[in-house]
Amino acid sequence: MVGNLSDIEVVENDVERLILLRKRLNKSQYQFAMDIGISASYLTQIENYKFPFTNQLKNRINNFLKMKEELNEADLFSNFK
Repeated sequence: MVGNLSDIEVVENDVERLILLRKRLNKSQYQFAMDIGISASYLTQIENYKFPFTNQLKNRINNFLKMKEELNEADLFSNFK
């Protein structure tokens, strides 16, 4: 378990929150992309602000965290649009 994710929640930028989360999980871009079912190049482009961070991707990440029991109740990306 990653521990308390509440400190990641206070970051207002979704992309920065995504990067922090991935690093907390000790995952490379490739590993994390495979875990959430996207290509590594797509994740790289999101992290580099080339592609938008969609609600569908936020849902994939939240579902992955719940499946891995890293997230109990609230979604990590639900508080921001």
